[in-house]
Amino acid sequence: MSETIEKHLFVGSYTGYGPGQLPWVGSKQPGEGISSFLFNSSDGSFAPIGKVTKQDSPTWLEVHPNGKFLIATHELSHHTGVEEGVGFVTSYKIQPDGGLVEICTQSTGGRGNTCATFDRTGRFLLVTRYWEGGISVLPFDPDTGKIGEVTAKPDHTGSGQDPIRQSVPHPHGVLGDPKTNMVYATDLGTDHVHQYVLDTKTGALEPHSKVKLTPGSGPRGIKFHPSLRMAYVNCELNGTVEVCSVDDDKGLVPVQTEFCYPKDFVVRDHPENFGRSEYWGAEGCLSSDGSYYYYICRVHQSIAVFTVDKENGKLSFSGRCQLANNSNARNLTLDPTGKFLLVASQDANLVECFRIDPITGGLELVHTEHAPCAADVAVI
Repeated sequence: MSETIEKHLFVGSYTGYGPGQLPWVGSKQPGEGISSFLFNSSDGSFAPIGKVTKQDSPTWLEVHPNGKFLIATHELSHHTGVEEGVGFVTSYKIQPDGGLVEICTQSTGGRGNTCATFDRTGRFLLVTRYWEGGISVLPFDPDTGKIGEVTAKPDHTGSGQDPIRQSVPHPHGVLGDPKTNMVYATDLGTDHVHQYVLDTKTGALEPHSKVKLTPGSGPRGIKFHPSLRMAYVNCELNGTVEVCSVDDDKGLVPVQTEFCYPKDFVVRDHPENFGRSEYWGAEGCLSSDGSYYYYICRVHQSIAVFTVDKENGKLSFSGRCQLANNSNARNLTLDPTGKFLLVASQDANLVECFRIDPITGGLELVHTEHAPCAADVAVI
């Protein structure tokens, strides 16, 4: 029998809205903040421990590489009356019992903080400002967990072909290169990946170049392969993933586009298409060894599973896993063992846990747990 190791699992949620107030949220049960659970890494089960940390819409959770701190965005929006230029991230100290102690809240200089990640040094936070069309850099002290004031705040320009979703820039994801000081911001509104160079001493951000992806694709997020110099950009508006090689000097070079929805499934006029686009995808991620790639197909309520070529990193479709009815899942994450994939099924008010088959990459549902308007999951 495998050893049971109990870990802490945190679930972020959308809070502070009324039914229908946020047009992309179908749940009529707002969350309360960040909920803490105890996770069993031998069988994938988990249970609430009765600790809820109140916070405004912590829809993206990020654990610092040292495992001591949890960062949560405040995904604020004009839909709830928040003024332009208002946005925050909060850092917490993770307690041995799974509780969270707030360290500080810092302004990001803008709304729609849909993503917050650390650069490769762990000393800077990279944050999106979806509604203002830019990203922000904030210093982070890995010893104390304190977040400093914004050191860089570039704005994007341009638009895309979708008149509803791409009238202005909308950076949705941002991630630092694991081997260089390059920073990549995926802009859903302009179909570009903006490439920057981060000064890891000052926090300044120098524009490098822009990579144009398929018109109307709506790039949402990006993940790097753990061993190959490859990156995978999950695109929301056309239901695809763009596979890119990574050049240390030039950045991303697109080499493959894979469609993730079933070919005969019509999304455009589907009643659960709250994304109001041709297709509506969410996040994607790789298995811990980089052998498989997973992409959330909202509206179809499924996860597309791809096998990753061990030599060139390209994808081939290998299967599909059904999610809960009306899940409109937002995010997915691996547990630290790499054996389980946890999915925040936002509109079904659930977290779904799937066991990953190490041979095929297939997913088997092993546990679900109630979590109102679940938006993201982190396990430590």
